[in-house]
Amino acid sequence: MKPITQFAQTRPPRARVESMTDIPFTEKPKVLDKFITEHEQNLLTNSFSGAIWRYGWPINTIPLARPCWQIFIAGSKRTSLECCEHELASDSHWGFLLDIWRRTQLAHMRDCLLLGVYANGQTFGQDSPIHRDNKSIEPGKTAVLFCNAQWETTWGGELILFDQQKNDTIAAIQPKPGRIAIFDGHIPHRARAPTVDCDKLRITIAFKTMNKDIKQ
Repeated sequence: MKPITQFAQTRPPRARVESMTDIPFTEKPKVLDKFITEHEQNLLTNSFSGAIWRYGWPINTIPLARPCWQIFIAGSKRTSLECCEHELASDSHWGFLLDIWRRTQLAHMRDCLLLGVYANGQTFGQDSPIHRDNKSIEPGKTAVLFCNAQWETTWGGELILFDQQKNDTIAAIQPKPGRIAIFDGHIPHRARAPTVDCDKLRITIAFKTMNKDIKQ
């Protein structure tokens, strides 16, 4: 099956935003391959090998939804919309992620303020619910780094992006090693769980942001 390469066209802006479904996508999602170095991949592998995961995130009320595993990395002041770069830099275990974030920001997220950094882990059956990362009053982007050093296409685990009505898929992004996906935080999305024949934990790191001009 050929990968999905076409995205939904951007809808024309409206004079007034009536609801979340009326918010147009600001730009198409970006997928960058071989974004991290071999050294950074080794740092990721080593960091996750001794990490302590928390089960039961996200907490939601969707029937039959299965929470996944999570590691909080940075963003303790996210509710007050504070930048967490300093918090990330001061972490002796995860501080190397700051270089990855700054390269990402320089390339495609210059107008974004980093609010939170989290690692998510999924095994078979732990599909995430469809959700958005940003509120209508706090626009921003999300960057998802796929962290597994090895991942077979048959293992599933795609990042699925939907149209605003959540009726159609606009992109299915394979979790290739070293790949990073950047998309508008208003886009509804979900992370598919690995298939039953995969014996690996699907691992991603999400960089959650907000537009800088909102903070001003």
